[in-house]
Amino acid sequence: MSVVSTIEDQCKACYSCVRNCPVNAIKVELGQSKVVEERCISCGNCVRVCSQNAKQIVSYVEETEKFLGQEKVVALLAPSFPASFYYLEPKEFFDTLKKIGFTDILEVTHGIELTVPAYQEFLATNPDVAISSFCPAIVGMIERQFPSLLPYLVPVDSAVIAAAKYASWKYPEAKIVFIGPCIAKKQEMIEFGTGFLDGVLTYKELKIMFESRGLHKQQDRSYKAVLEGISSSPPLFPISGGLTRNLDPNGVLFGEDEIAVVDGKEESVLFLQNLTNELKNGKSQFRFVDILLCKGCIDGPEMDSPLDLFSRKRCILKYAQSKDKDNLGTYPPFNLSRHFTNRYNPLPEPTSVEIKEILHFTNKIKPEDELNCGSCGYNTCQQKAVAVFQGLAEIDMCLPYLVEKSRGELERYKERLEFKKIYFKDSEQFLIGESQSTKELRRLAVQASRNDANVLILGESGVGKEVFAHFTHFLSKRRNNPFIGINCTALPEPLLESELFGYEEGAFTGAKKGGKRGKFELAEGGTILLDEAGDMSLTLQAKLLRVLQEREFERIGGTRTIKLEARVMAATNRDLQQLVKEGKFRADLYYRLNVINIYIDSLKTRKDDIPQLAISFLHKISQTKKILPKILSEEALNCLIQYNWPGNVRELENMIERLLYTVEGNVIQVYHLPKFLNKVVENSLVSKMQPLKTAVQDLEKKMITQALLTTGNNRASAANCLGIPRATFYLKLKEYGFIN
Repeated sequence: MSVVSTIEDQCKACYSCVRNCPVNAIKVELGQSKVVEERCISCGNCVRVCSQNAKQIVSYVEETEKFLGQEKVVALLAPSFPASFYYLEPKEFFDTLKKIGFTDILEVTHGIELTVPAYQEFLATNPDVAISSFCPAIVGMIERQFPSLLPYLVPVDSAVIAAAKYASWKYPEAKIVFIGPCIAKKQEMIEFGTGFLDGVLTYKELKIMFESRGLHKQQDRSYKAVLEGISSSPPLFPISGGLTRNLDPNGVLFGEDEIAVVDGKEESVLFLQNLTNELKNGKSQFRFVDILLCKGCIDGPEMDSPLDLFSRKRCILKYAQSKDKDNLGTYPPFNLSRHFTNRYNPLPEPTSVEIKEILHFTNKIKPEDELNCGSCGYNTCQQKAVAVFQGLAEIDMCLPYLVEKSRGELERYKERLEFKKIYFKDSEQFLIGESQSTKELRRLAVQASRNDANVLILGESGVGKEVFAHFTHFLSKRRNNPFIGINCTALPEPLLESELFGYEEGAFTGAKKGGKRGKFELAEGGTILLDEAGDMSLTLQAKLLRVLQEREFERIGGTRTIKLEARVMAATNRDLQQLVKEGKFRADLYYRLNVINIYIDSLKTRKDDIPQLAISFLHKISQTKKILPKILSEEALNCLIQYNWPGNVRELENMIERLLYTVEGNVIQVYHLPKFLNKVVENSLVSKMQPLKTAVQDLEKKMITQALLTTGNNRASAANCLGIPRATFYLKLKEYGFIN
């Protein structure tokens, strides 16, 4: 169960949560920042920094409201409350809790009194480093990020869980609800508090409950603090180093240089990294680590206090001066031991080559191109590239890249403006590519859009004949009227005729009541495309010829003449001139259709278009299918360029869609390509003259790539295919940048 989650569609992609998450538990998907449950430590930093309030936390307010007034309910109160409710005297605050239905109040300082002896006993007999386990966010971080430190966590319950066990014993019929500033305590309750805790409220939630009852609305909230002596140590616990003050107030257990007091998320992460390295290399200088992810509990994410940290600390000290030591009385021995779970699930690490390819996608070719601006939420471009590889970040969440890309889009719009002096913002169909052939097609489309002449579009299946027709239609004055395409081979002749011309009621058995309008009528004012026109029967060709000659037609079974108000385009992959010679296509119809003749080259003759087409399909399919975008490695893209694509653009688009679904990572490598492309890899060996050592290295790299491709990226099988030991194979993988 995830304690923190994102409210769908409320996230505005500012990446503040990415920037402030200490454990990289935020995943950006389709522009929305989502919490990765298995990595999240429930620290609440993303909740704290989200300007759109797009992060929500599990709430026990509703359950608590049901308890109040119906059952006995004990408020288990965190010792940081004076810094949040600074405008109330402690007695006023306790009275307010009872006013809303809490029957008893028990402070977590009871739990501190219970756990301190257990800590002291453990520390007296433990010669190694001991890390405090009171902060659930720190425990979660060590379990997920620093598993080698798990043996050093003190195996004693937190003060909250210990106090909850005491409260459950003292008030066996009551519900126990913890109140404090910490979101991670909700996660701790789920994992360790079952049977002892019935709910967790934050100070912010409690204030909302107060306000809903009209309490403290007129309260003077000015800050007044008087500091005198301190009579009790447990209340000092929420201040940084508070546990150490309670454990060893007289310096008996440790010397000053043997204690590390750490607070704050950046400091905590850095300290745990350094401690991990120290313990790997030998013994650490510290014997006890008093560590909190926040800057003391007075800095908890739901503290909801306008006071600065210094003033909050003074509030705690003020309360400590008046509070007597808790009297626990006689109680049974509680089992305060706990265990920790190794939740370490490392993400895959990219090679330097893969990082380079991801950076290359966002135009970061040279080191100076890496601006490290932080707009994506990551400190460096390299860190962001790693996150992309790991599936935590999207490739295009880079502000400089998007700005540069928008300039490129503007240039394309300018080009279209030069074609047609105005920009039609409703047109999303256009010819992609920069080959001479495609540039010429764009020019011809502009010319064809300036008139209503019939257009005959020729070319192999899948080259984009319908796309050209669509583009021409959008450039023309007919763009606001329908564009209707019909495949002349998809229907038998009788049905095709009724689809084209329509029919009247009663024209034939099964005719629709009231008749039906045909495609020629529906395309009124627009354009109709007769796709695969070369496969029409001679009978239907004769009827179509009359329509083109007379610019009029009748519905099947009708007598009323209807004017043809649509422009006619036809497309085919057949050689119509040859069909005319064979008597399979009417010569007069051919000449009627062939007013403007367009021939679209096959993709194998315009390979310069393949990179742009492939990248365009990656973006288009990712957006329409709502899947994560991916990028093509340079080698994979070169492989696509070398292939002849007998199915042309349609085959390329299908291949890209297949790769988006089947490749798990964010980078499509050459070995992800299907086996029928193997020959392309084999034939891509460099044949030009070069130093022998370089040629051997290139050949080895190609052979390794081929082996990985053939074996489906199974490294053991690939080594076996190449006839080399697995250890040697791994050394080669490292040498050529396949792995780090």
